[in-house]
Amino acid sequence: IDVHGWTARPTTTLPLQTNSYDCGIWVMATIAAVLCGFDATGLTEADMAAFRHYLRALVLSILVF
Repeated sequence: IDVHGWTARPTTTLPLQTNSYDCGIWVMATIAAVLCGFDATGLTEADMAAFRHYLRALVLSILVF
C-alpha cells in the first residue's frame, strides 16, 4: 500500500467515550462526518443513542427486492 502523501491525525485528543459499547457507533459517526466533508462529528456521548436510532432508521428504510 502506497501511503506516500498521506498523514494520519487524531480528530481529538480528548476522550469522548466512557462506556465500553459505543466504539463502533463512534467509528460510524466519524466515517459519516468525513464522507460529508467534515473533520469531526460534533457529537457527544449523550448523542450516541439518537445516532444509533438514526442509523437503525436508515437501515430499515433500505428497500429489499
